[in-house]
Amino acid sequence: MMACVFSGQGAQKPGMGIDLYESDPAAREIYRTAENVLGYDLLTLDEQQLAQTRFAQPAIVAMSLSVWSAFVRQARKVPVMAFAGFSLGEYSALGAAGVLELPDLLALVQERARLMQEAAETTHGEMYAVMGPDGSVISELLTRPPFAGKIFAVNFNSPGQTVIAGPADEMPACCRMLSAAGAGKIRKLQVSGAFHTPLMQSAANKLKIFARSLTFRPAEVPLYSNNSAAPLSSDMDWPEYLAQHMCQPVHWSDEVLRLGQDGCDLFLEFGPGKVLTGLIRRILPDVAALPVENKASLDEALLAVTGRDRS
Repeated sequence: MMACVFSGQGAQKPGMGIDLYESDPAAREIYRTAENVLGYDLLTLDEQQLAQTRFAQPAIVAMSLSVWSAFVRQARKVPVMAFAGFSLGEYSALGAAGVLELPDLLALVQERARLMQEAAETTHGEMYAVMGPDGSVISELLTRPPFAGKIFAVNFNSPGQTVIAGPADEMPACCRMLSAAGAGKIRKLQVSGAFHTPLMQSAANKLKIFARSLTFRPAEVPLYSNNSAAPLSSDMDWPEYLAQHMCQPVHWSDEVLRLGQDGCDLFLEFGPGKVLTGLIRRILPDVAALPVENKASLDEALLAVTGRDRS
């Protein structure tokens, strides 16, 4: 059974999506709608612009949904068991699952990105990927002074890979503490703030107010949650959930394990890069996982799905 997952922020790059825009009418329609809603052409964004959250998030969601739309058009009625997304990718999943119409979704993502950029510029946070110790070990270490309530474990990516976040001036000392406690490589992430922490609370409150103006519908296919790792209920209070989602950790490893337990044995990652594909292969070594980010990888995914249907 197939799960479709959607990329988070970090792997964006100039020119992503252009080949599908030029070759597939469904992908092209996504970008045309995005330009009408956002007021600018996502395909012309340069590296400096894509380093800013306010541009990166709409660009990633539009690119992810353009690849998804091209896949749906060409694969026709291939059954999907579940949708999931990593952090921002959960918004792409909302679109794929039919929870929001595309114009409303893009407007919501644009507002989310603006609010998060605003909060990041005010709070000056950073995020680091920590390799080695289990996420539970890192979480426990961060409950001790002097970092308790300041620095948080925010992304539980896979066994042995956890992301921490907090104020920029606290991070060097925290990284030294984690290294002394047995952490391996520690790498700073190229993001503009401490996402999925209480430092985003002001942005979350404003996002909830904005989201109340939109019409949310039940998901057409089960949509799994970063927060609980379980399927979300059909009667979700989406504005409340999305506000919580902005400040709470992403339990990706548990989410992938739950998808596997529920029967998913093929994962397709829609969006820029191959980060989720790599994580899924580490979490569930026995499943198939493929990235879908351009025409060549789309063709490979279609061939894999067609082969499974015929077997």
